[in-house]
Amino acid sequence: MTKRNGWLLVAVVALVAALSGCATTSDMSGLENRLSYLERRYNDSEKNRDQYQLRMEDFRKHQADQMQQVRTQTAELYAAIDRMREDIQKLNGRLEIRERNLNEQPAGGALSDRMIEVEKDLLAVKERIVRLEDYLNLNNAKKPGPPAAAAEPQTQAKAKPDAASEHSLSESEHYAKAKQMFDGGDLEGARAEFQQFLKRFPKSASADAAQFWIAEVYYRQKWYEKAILEYQKVIEGYPKGNKIQAALLKQGFSFFNLGDKANGTLVLKELIKKFPNSNEAKIAKQKLEGA
Repeated sequence: MTKRNGWLLVAVVALVAALSGCATTSDMSGLENRLSYLERRYNDSEKNRDQYQLRMEDFRKHQADQMQQVRTQTAELYAAIDRMREDIQKLNGRLEIRERNLNEQPAGGALSDRMIEVEKDLLAVKERIVRLEDYLNLNNAKKPGPPAAAAEPQTQAKAKPDAASEHSLSESEHYAKAKQMFDGGDLEGARAEFQQFLKRFPKSASADAAQFWIAEVYYRQKWYEKAILEYQKVIEGYPKGNKIQAALLKQGFSFFNLGDKANGTLVLKELIKKFPNSNEAKIAKQKLEGA
């Protein structure tokens, strides 16, 4: 009985030892699996970090490209001013010749009419240069008003309302008032109201739309140089807004209206690239196909 109990004890000890050995192997296997999992997580995080760095580099490159495009557009505006100055010099020369010829001819007639036309052309070019230079602060001058041809009596700015009544309007009421003026044809009044709206509510969800309508005022007045710069404020200031597609489209059209086909094409191609499925992209494609 004692010997039998002894063998039983040995069997129990052996079983415990075997179980202990199995538990240790299981623990080691679990640790190894855990280490493998952590290694995979680490490798994945390294890959994610590399991808993030690549995206950041792409973003910086994209920002640099955008800045270069803005600089190019600005350079084109300056070049346009230089070309206008040359045109004025040529027109001045032609005007002097015409004046000498006019002094040798009797008053009236076709030559006199032609002189009047030349003088009108010269004044129009001079006014355009003045507007560009003043807006770009080339002469540190005061910003000009809209072109004389576009300023009709019904679109002249009305007297400014009382400041207290302006500030009594809510955000939505102020925007609705400005848009109603725009839709009603009071372009100058609408522009002033939208500008005031942006001063009062710069972080409004409608801020991008307000800036867009300011640009639209200049576009409708055929002041395309100013419209281009105002559309650029929409593009740069509200890149995630819902007016950026329309701003790119109308900015491209503005360049085309100025006879600047190169920059107009560049802007419309950017619109198509960034927003290929938008209605504005379809219109841009039609414009480029017909250009």
